[in-house]
Amino acid sequence: MTDKNIVSVIIPCFNAVKYTKQCIDSVLKKSTYPYELILINNGSSDRTKKYFQKLKLKSEYLKRLKIIQLKSNYGVAKAINIGISKSTGKYICYINNDVIVTKQWLEGLVYALNKDKNNAVSGTFFNPFEDKLFVKKAEKDKKIIDIVADKIRLTNYHKVKKAKTVHGLCMFIKKSIFKKVGLFNENFYPCFGEDIEFCERVKKYGYKLVDATDVFIFHYWNKSVRSKEFEKQNKNIETVMQKHYKKFNIPKKHKI
Repeated sequence: MTDKNIVSVIIPCFNAVKYTKQCIDSVLKKSTYPYELILINNGSSDRTKKYFQKLKLKSEYLKRLKIIQLKSNYGVAKAINIGISKSTGKYICYINNDVIVTKQWLEGLVYALNKDKNNAVSGTFFNPFEDKLFVKKAEKDKKIIDIVADKIRLTNYHKVKKAKTVHGLCMFIKKSIFKKVGLFNENFYPCFGEDIEFCERVKKYGYKLVDATDVFIFHYWNKSVRSKEFEKQNKNIETVMQKHYKKFNIPKKHKI
């Protein structure tokens, strides 16, 4: 890719290949803005490695696809940083491997950041974490996701609002910002909190966090960290959350 205005979409993956496939399929089908796709296998023990190898053989993806196979789980923050080091775009978009993106998602995020020169990080509209009924309906019929996204895009077209923080399920960042505020903090191992801490740093440097409210992202929520392998290595995600809340003094207003 030679266009420096492209978006570098980075997806760190730890197992949950069923959801990774859905995520990547949505990016490939729904992304019409120029982009490159950087996939990071973060030491998965399932079929993720083989799936990535098959993707690499598809010639139509070769020009925009980069695959990084890590031997062990480096943690989310380090995986993202590795992805950033391999990126060529003007924008970085970090998404979880258990999300499904929708039509014109990148256009909406690019617009949100460019609306104000101080906008540094943008998030999206997404289904709430506790909305289990909607998740169940979407699992049965994926068309529901597109229907919701279309309504939200029409209702909130080009509406950008200030955000308190931007969650890592989808973080859209001006790449130039990293030179000023630094990369993601790799001490947040294996995951959780690196997004919140990064946003707090961005604000301290005088930049703004916003949400592109016309972009809807569907999120399954915690599919990678609910696996037996993750819990064997790290107890459970709730334990990791509480540890990071205490260790890094994450503000109460950002606690999930």
